[in-house]
Amino acid sequence: MSGIGLTGNILKTLETSSSVGMFARDTGGCLLARLSVSRSSDESREISIAELTESALFYFSAPFFAKGSAGIFSKKLGIEKELMTKPMQEMENIDKNLKKKIKLGKFGQIASAFGIILPAVFAIAPIRNMVTLGKTGKENFTNVVELDKTKHEQKTEQAKEKAKSLCKKLSIIAASSIGAVIGVLSLSKNKNFYKKIEPLIDKTIKHFDFTKSGDLELKHYGALIYPVSIASYFYASRDKYEVQENARRFSITVPLMFFGERLIQNPIHKTADRIFGTDIFNKGNIKSYEDIIKMPDKKRKQAIKAKNAAYGTTFFINTMAIAAGVALLNRYETKKHYEREHKNDLKLILNNTGDKPIWKDMKI
Repeated sequence: MSGIGLTGNILKTLETSSSVGMFARDTGGCLLARLSVSRSSDESREISIAELTESALFYFSAPFFAKGSAGIFSKKLGIEKELMTKPMQEMENIDKNLKKKIKLGKFGQIASAFGIILPAVFAIAPIRNMVTLGKTGKENFTNVVELDKTKHEQKTEQAKEKAKSLCKKLSIIAASSIGAVIGVLSLSKNKNFYKKIEPLIDKTIKHFDFTKSGDLELKHYGALIYPVSIASYFYASRDKYEVQENARRFSITVPLMFFGERLIQNPIHKTADRIFGTDIFNKGNIKSYEDIIKMPDKKRKQAIKAKNAAYGTTFFINTMAIAAGVALLNRYETKKHYEREHKNDLKLILNNTGDKPIWKDMKI
């Protein structure tokens, strides 16, 4: 167990930026927290579909496409597959023609991967809605969360047709993206054309190049994929209440996703040092589990306790508590808004009948 115990090994996985670690942290934390405060079985199903599918695409699709496309583009350009996995800074002194081929291969690999991944990400929220429509016939968000408890018939065929139409459109977009990549690679045989697009290729590789393991840096990957995901949720919003919930959710969670952990982890680790008499926070730097494993036996045991307490608290607050808190805020605000609007509707009915009960005008 690497000398850090079961709890330490679990949290060590969550601390890493690997695909498995990110999937476990985001999906485990957000999914469980949001399910715990869901308003109906339909909403629970929608949350499960969205969280699991999103995380699978976010954290596993890029490595999958990177490995598959590396072989395709290396073969097409006549270069060794291993060169596709090396960072460009390690290949400064190689032949210019070979360097050009590697750049084009990496560009093709990146562009084709995103050309498939981004349409797939955009499809998540609409497909989630179509599953609900097919199973329950519910087309409005207020029905899904049971503020409006009107019963509906299943609309399986309608949902299937909508899903087919959406998938067809997104498939065309993906195919067009791949076609554009192939076109760029073909035109790059022309020296003048290549000179014009080389700065774009260099920037693309700098920010989105795959690592040796086929992974991507989250800060760059997220900057491209999260806007598409957010656009998908707004596109798939079924009424104004869902639009408002999405707006509240993303205005809180997106900044916290990139900056929240940094804001709270330093004071939490400092507090853990005071309680346990350790130095896991030293001169502005937080010791990772990998750093602690290398410490002498006498210091390691206490440092592990401090790290477990500090990182466990950070994870709970920044992932689970925030996810549950935002869900509860949406639950409260939407219910309040819905009830206020329907009270106004009742007043309007009374006003239209001269502020007297409707039964006064009824003949018996």
